[in-house]
Amino acid sequence: MMGIGQVVTLRVPADRLREVNRAIESTAWGGYRTEFYPTYDYKAAAQKLRRK
Repeated sequence: MMGIGQVVTLRVPADRLREVNRAIESTAWGGYRTEFYPTYDYKAAAQKLRRK
């Protein structure tokens, strides 16, 4: 990752992501630009596939 800025990592349920995104965009950063890059934790799914 290159650039100047801040990176915040949050772990939230997927169905709450839109709510968190909206809250941060409308209140936390004021005049700054925000970008969200959601990722998903597939660790449990991968472990289940390995056990099969």
